[in-house]
Order: sequence, then C-alpha cells, then structure tokens
Amino acid sequence: MTKTTFFNQHTKLTRSLKKFILDYEEQLATEIFEQFLENLHEELQNASHALSESSPGVMRALKLQELVDAEIAEGSDIPVSCAKGCSACCHMEVEITSYEAEVLKHLIEDGMSIDRDRLQQQSQRALQDPEWRKGMRNEINKCVFLNHEGACRIYENRPVMCRRHSVTSAPENCEFLESKIVIRYFPKVDLLISAANEDPALEIGPLAKMLELTLSQKR
Repeated sequence: MTKTTFFNQHTKLTRSLKKFILDYEEQLATEIFEQFLENLHEELQNASHALSESSPGVMRALKLQELVDAEIAEGSDIPVSCAKGCSACCHMEVEITSYEAEVLKHLIEDGMSIDRDRLQQQSQRALQDPEWRKGMRNEINKCVFLNHEGACRIYENRPVMCRRHSVTSAPENCEFLESKIVIRYFPKVDLLISAANEDPALEIGPLAKMLELTLSQKR
C-alpha cells in the first residue's frame, strides 16, 4: 500500500501517529514501508470493528477508554513522573469527541458541579489559542474538572487524550512548555484513537467547546 493510498483512506489520524508513520518512512526501504502501511491499515480496520460492536455515543466512548487503558497497562513497567496533584497538563487545551462530551454531560447532570463561567470563557477560544501556551500561568486555563488540590474529579471518566498523556521527564518541567518534556508514547493508543475518529457520526474539538455545545443541547 502506498503512502498516498493509506492517507487517503485514513484521514483522521492523530498528529502523533502521522508523525510516527512519516518517521518510519525515512528509516525503511520502500517495499518494507509499504508492507508496514498494509499491516497498519489492517490494524486500524480491526480496531474500528472492535469499537463498532458498542453502540455509538457513551457506550462507544467507554469502550475506547477500556481499550486504551488496556494498552497503557501493557507499558506499566515504564516509569512516569505524573502523580496525583501535578496538574500542568490540566491547564492545556485538550481535544475530546462528541461521544466523550456525552459522558461528561451525564456526570454533570448527575450532580458534578463545574465552573460554567470558566467553561464558557474557554469555549470561546479558537483552536490552539495562544493563551493555552501559558499553561498554569493563566488561571482561566484550569480544567473545570480539576479540584483545588490539583486532582482530577472525573479521573475514572477522563477523556482518552488525558489518559494517553504521561511524561518521564521531571514534573516541574511541565509547568513551562519551553522546558524539555519527554512524553511516554504508545503508538497502539494513537492507532485506537485514530480508528475511533473515523466514525462518520463523531465530532472532535476542544473539551470546553464540545462540552458547552453538548450541555446546551436539549434532550
């Protein structure tokens, strides 16, 4: 399978997976690289099939979380610096799916309180707004699900992009994006997310924007 054919068939790859593929292209002979793409294509199809066995919406979001958690657990021997209370990544822009927004909406409807004013302010930002680069230096960047101790209040239901993000570098480096940050990377996790993103009924966007939109919709 050629690179052009592969990318035409898989248009919703995560940025990390696409970079991973392009890096491989530089390291492999053409024939081997094209076989690699063929194998990857099959893996994406298998992942899509596994996800399709769950109903669209909340159930499919939960299925993806289950698959991602299982893959990350396979790499549990890789030490990470992340710990409860270190919340630099909770002050950054996070993209979620419309299905995950439904999960979060249900939590709020069941009694989870959030700062709606802060959510509204965040939702008005354009994608990759420069303010996110300030991280913890801008209080408005704080995730609406973060408590005063810097811990996630929806940890068991957090989006997959939060689940996949962990670092092996010093945690204090995360407070300033200009510092060196080493991310623990699982290509299979990005493959699962990419397969999920190919769902034609799915929408993807910043957490605040997607959640605000979902909360404003009538049942």
